[in-house]
Amino acid sequence: MPFIILLVFVGLETWAILKMMDRLGGAFVGFWLLGAAVLGLWLIAHGGLNAIARVRVSVSRGELPAAEIFQGLLSAFAGLLLLLPGFITDLIAVSLLISGRGIKQRLGERLSASVAQARPDLKKPVTLDGEYRHKR
Repeated sequence: MPFIILLVFVGLETWAILKMMDRLGGAFVGFWLLGAAVLGLWLIAHGGLNAIARVRVSVSRGELPAAEIFQGLLSAFAGLLLLLPGFITDLIAVSLLISGRGIKQRLGERLSASVAQARPDLKKPVTLDGEYRHKR
């Protein structure tokens, strides 16, 4: 079944590319697909590095970085969709990037709530008391 869905999707993408080539011309479609691929690579690299930085800041504050993880995943997935040639995948990627904040918020809240029940110590910053001696 997944193979059939993939086959239908590839057929739809090919049909959309051919229709756009008829209407807009081959050069425009080629530049569009190349530009979308470059933007996808940039999104994967830039979004991933920013997400890692935000996760580090959240972890250093003792918080669960659920929202940051989901934003990084959505950016990377949208970049992957832009990297694939086709207008349908580009449309899905742009819609993910535009509506990603709401999706990220809902998924982050769900994950935070479930983890907070299992590990209540992750929400609060952890302070360790103790003495420190420097050995010479």
